[in-house]
Amino acid sequence: MRILGIDTSMATGSVALVEKEQVVAEYLLNIQATHSERLLPTLRRVLRDAGWLGDDLAGIAVALGPGSFTGLRIGAATAKALAYTWQKPLIGVTVLEGLAFQVGFAAQWVCSLVDARHREVYGCLYETEGLPAAVTRYWAGPVADFVKEVLDEVEGDVCFVGDGAIAYGEIIYALAQERMIVPTTNSMCLRASSIAILGGQRLLAGEKHDPLTLTPLYLRLSEAERRLKAQSQRSS
Repeated sequence: MRILGIDTSMATGSVALVEKEQVVAEYLLNIQATHSERLLPTLRRVLRDAGWLGDDLAGIAVALGPGSFTGLRIGAATAKALAYTWQKPLIGVTVLEGLAFQVGFAAQWVCSLVDARHREVYGCLYETEGLPAAVTRYWAGPVADFVKEVLDEVEGDVCFVGDGAIAYGEIIYALAQERMIVPTTNSMCLRASSIAILGGQRLLAGEKHDPLTLTPLYLRLSEAERRLKAQSQRSS
C-alpha cells in the first residue's frame, strides 16, 4: 500500500512516500520560502526520485492542523486537488495525533503541543499503547492551564512534544518537574511520514474524507478574524 503524506502545518514542511509503513522517501524543509513556493516542486521531486506516479498510490494523507492557517490551507487544497485529479482516496490526520505517534516509544502518555503564540498552545493528551488514543479534548489556550489539566488527568511521566513544547519548555518543567519527558530534538518536529503511516492505517480501516468537503482543523479564529470580530463588537 503506497501512501503520499503531506505536511504544511508549520514553518517546517515535509512530503513523504510510505509503502507498507516503510518510509521510501521523505523531504523535510525548514527554510524561509513559503509552502506555496516549495510544496509542488518538492512533491514532483520526491515522486520522481522514488520512481512513483500518481497511479501508483493507494491514497493521500494530509496534516489537517492545528497550525499555520495559511500553511494548512495550502496543504489541504493541494491534497484535495491531487486526490480529485488522480482519483485516489484522501484522509486527513491531525498534527497533534501525528506528533504523538512519532514519539509513542517515549512514554505511555504523550502531550502534543503546537505553539499558538503569546504563551498559548493547541494541544491534546494521548495514550500511546498502540495507535494514539486521545485522552483529553482538543485544547486552545494558555499552555500553563493545559499542562496542569494534563498532569491532573494521568499519573506518571508525560512526554511533551511539538514546537509548543520547545517554545514553553521552562513553563512546562516548572509545573511537571521530574514527570516531564522531552524526546530528542529531531522528534519534536512533525514528519510527513507519520501522517502517511497513520493515514494508511485509517484507509485500511475503511475511512476516508470527501475531497470536496475536507477542511483544515483550526481550533480557533485566525488573528485577522479575531481582530475583525473585536472591532465589530466595539462598533455595535
